[in-house]
Amino acid sequence: MRTWSGGEIPDNVCKAIHEEGILDLGGVYGDRDAGDPIEYDHLRLVLADGVVEIEFFNRGITLFMTDDEKFRRIHRVLSKLDKA
Repeated sequence: MRTWSGGEIPDNVCKAIHEEGILDLGGVYGDRDAGDPIEYDHLRLVLADGVVEIEFFNRGITLFMTDDEKFRRIHRVLSKLDKA
């Protein structure tokens, strides 16, 4: 688990968060039982006016098996975080 605060957040990640509009996508996604071992992503964004949390189980399988733009939007942000 990695934690960034304020100015430590990479610029490309901040840009992606806003471009992809994931602040409106808080919730739990994917299927816990879709894979073994379980792939798990947890993104928690603490904002001045609240907290947005996104939990994603088995992201790769979910992306492969569904055609949902909100999953792709979350994936693009999480991919940038993975590379940061």
